[in-house]
Amino acid sequence: MLLEELKNRNITVWGDGREGRAVQIFLEHRNNNVKTVVDPVSSLSGVIVKSPGISNYRSEISNAKRFGSVFTSGTNLFMEAALMMPEDRPFLIGVTGTKGKSTTSSLIYHVLKELGYRVGLCGNIGIPAIELAEHLEDYDVIVVEMSSYQCTDLIHGFDLTVVLNLYPEHIDWHLTHENYYKDKLNILRVRDPGKKAIVNYNNGTLAFHTREEKDLIHYNNMDGVHEFNGWFYDGTEKLFTSMMLPLKGAHNIENICAVLSVMKELGVELTECEAHIRSFEPLPHRLQEIAFINGVRYVDDSISTTPETAIAAMKSYTGCNIILLAGGHDREQDYVELAKYVKDNDIPVLAMPPTGRRICEEVEEAGGIVYEVKDMKEAVVRAFSMAKPGDVVLLSPAAPSYGVYKNFEERGDVFKENVLSLDAK
Repeated sequence: MLLEELKNRNITVWGDGREGRAVQIFLEHRNNNVKTVVDPVSSLSGVIVKSPGISNYRSEISNAKRFGSVFTSGTNLFMEAALMMPEDRPFLIGVTGTKGKSTTSSLIYHVLKELGYRVGLCGNIGIPAIELAEHLEDYDVIVVEMSSYQCTDLIHGFDLTVVLNLYPEHIDWHLTHENYYKDKLNILRVRDPGKKAIVNYNNGTLAFHTREEKDLIHYNNMDGVHEFNGWFYDGTEKLFTSMMLPLKGAHNIENICAVLSVMKELGVELTECEAHIRSFEPLPHRLQEIAFINGVRYVDDSISTTPETAIAAMKSYTGCNIILLAGGHDREQDYVELAKYVKDNDIPVLAMPPTGRRICEEVEEAGGIVYEVKDMKEAVVRAFSMAKPGDVVLLSPAAPSYGVYKNFEERGDVFKENVLSLDAK
């Protein structure tokens, strides 16, 4: 659907959050009659612009489509506005992945900005893409972080697409993990012929689900941008050392390889990126060291919502004694590998609800050490009593936050508050 077809139409905006309000303003500037609904009590009809948090699998949507209603999104409207520009439109980069997309998007933005590009950053990172649609001429490049919700109904592809990884996630929205994979990778299917995508060679699930895709550039393989033995390489060309970076963990080394692959496609000399990568300030709640109390480091990795990311976080502190705080909303994720990892590495786990009981069962079955606690406060106090100088107390929940907290940011903030209250004693 092109924006030209929406002029002077009656349009419903479903969702009144920041994106919904931005969509309403955007459409009203184009002489549309816009009605905003929070949760429709009557049937939906005509053109509906849906907010990302509303699942495409809701019955209201399938019923409305049967009667001819058309659904789109603020991201689609943004893409159409950019693609309709007669000349000098910004280069559009879409970044997705189960984990790492905020850090990778922000790092692409940071490096490009430091290199002198006029660059915008929007999407799932918190600024709806549609907010940039009125000022597209101000940008050379726009980086859009794309959640699986935003990828699902995407109609237009990006000039360059980045896919970091695939892990089981968001079953509550997508209903099944297979739906999640399919919906997430719609971002690749809507590309125009010849448009390239940068894809992680190391992620098995991603490799399986993209095996028939064309125009892929792989990173984390020996032919592309990769890291080996403390150095970044582009094929056989040695670039710069991977030591003493601001981003911790092997998963962030992989994310930097994705960023360098983007820069290569843009024609940037990769060695010029080193200083800008080193000047990047990591985002909060991502392996953020928030306190050092009695010789013990307290680390906030509240962004971790899967077992795979919790394992990656623990690997970032290999060689240290770790106490893991885990647990949260249950998305039917498999904790077998997490249980095996903590058992093999003698990592005690403090398991919080709602998934705490299930984590306890898995860790106990694996032969590991685990304690069930009722909330964050109890977990922090117990970790404090267990920890010795040199230890790391790591909040990496391996589960989403909601049901107990509004979002992962609030969960991380509560962890920090409880940790800092220990320091005050």
